[in-house]
Amino acid sequence: MTTVAINFAAVRRRIRSAFVAYLFARTIRVAEQIILVPLFLSSWGAQSYGEWLAVAALAGFAAMANLGVGQVAAAEVILQSTRNEFSKASRVIVTSFVTIVASITISLVGLGVIVAVADLRALVGIGLDDMPMPALLVVMLAGATLVTFLSEPLAGTLSAAHGAAVPNAIAAISKTIELVCIAIALRVGAGPLAVAGIMLAGAALNVAFHLVWAYYRVSWLSFSLANFDLEFLTRTWRSAAGFFLIFVCVNILGIYLPRLLVSHSLGPVALATFSVLATYTKTARNLATMTSQATQVEIGRLWASGETKNVRRLVRGMLRKATLLAAALLVAELVLAPTIVPRWTGGHVPLDWELMIALALVALLGCYFDGTLLAASALNQVGLIALGYALGLLIGIVAAAVLLPWTGRLVIVGICLLLPEIGGALSGNQILGRIAQQSK
Repeated sequence: MTTVAINFAAVRRRIRSAFVAYLFARTIRVAEQIILVPLFLSSWGAQSYGEWLAVAALAGFAAMANLGVGQVAAAEVILQSTRNEFSKASRVIVTSFVTIVASITISLVGLGVIVAVADLRALVGIGLDDMPMPALLVVMLAGATLVTFLSEPLAGTLSAAHGAAVPNAIAAISKTIELVCIAIALRVGAGPLAVAGIMLAGAALNVAFHLVWAYYRVSWLSFSLANFDLEFLTRTWRSAAGFFLIFVCVNILGIYLPRLLVSHSLGPVALATFSVLATYTKTARNLATMTSQATQVEIGRLWASGETKNVRRLVRGMLRKATLLAAALLVAELVLAPTIVPRWTGGHVPLDWELMIALALVALLGCYFDGTLLAASALNQVGLIALGYALGLLIGIVAAAVLLPWTGRLVIVGICLLLPEIGGALSGNQILGRIAQQSK
């Protein structure tokens, strides 16, 4: 009993250090939105900013090239290294890294062909008069997204060796450099191509930092191509499929499809309004989810060590803290919205209370869903959650596509976005119930 207590005390210390690193990283992300949104609006105006968001939405679909291998590898390397299976952990990293490089290469070539022959203006439903070389913009922004996938297995390696604080600190530092460069560029009148180039360079810098740190600070890691292991891919393809589905739904379809629906139905100014208010309310969700993120690595470690009772204890506390923190932050955001939003956007974006309340509910429920997803991800058991979220998203998008043109009200999109969070949260509860049964 004494050993378990000592181990759990060490777990708490690692969680606290990881939380500080996540706080640093999330603060930079929040600062990115706080700084860049008014800079974009003041430099380009609401019309051009709306066009930029539409182009970015198209580029975001390239992230479907994420096959889920990086997420599986990040969780698997933590489990294997905890069991002192270091050679297996190295094979996981090399195999996932090579697979992701191949996927990125194929995706960029395919995307280049598509945008060369497609009518981008028809795809986004609006003119792109202020976007120079929109096809090149799409490829550059897509490249910035795809390159970040290479950091996933490397972040898992650093988390396994040194805790989650290290990779998050690296991500925060590289994002800070990128943010400063974009802000300076906008202040001196840079256009969309220059900003896209900075984003691509920032993503590459992040991967380079992870790679160098892992090479010099993880003693058991070997980058030899002889470690490529096809068996890892065949053994984990089901888990990878679950990660792929949840990634596509949460980070691509759940973000960019609503934006494209708004741009087609209501135009670029409405798109700017929706995007700004969604970003504002999601800030509370992101901050609260740090509690869950800081705990994720330790859940995997405890599970691999056989301390299943502590896993249950950790997950319950994590969900309770994250949900309560999200509720408190959202209340504060709603109270301060009449002061913050007009000043933040320079009066370019109106305050739509119906939409904001709906998006606040999405953020609150989404924070709970995030916690269940992160707990299941630590154990590579996300299949059921992915199906629940995907089904809710399908119903929500179809409903929004039908109701938005008919009503012309942005709040419809916010209400429909509640459905995937509900589906994911219900499925997540079932997964946690199964884990609890296994721990008994």
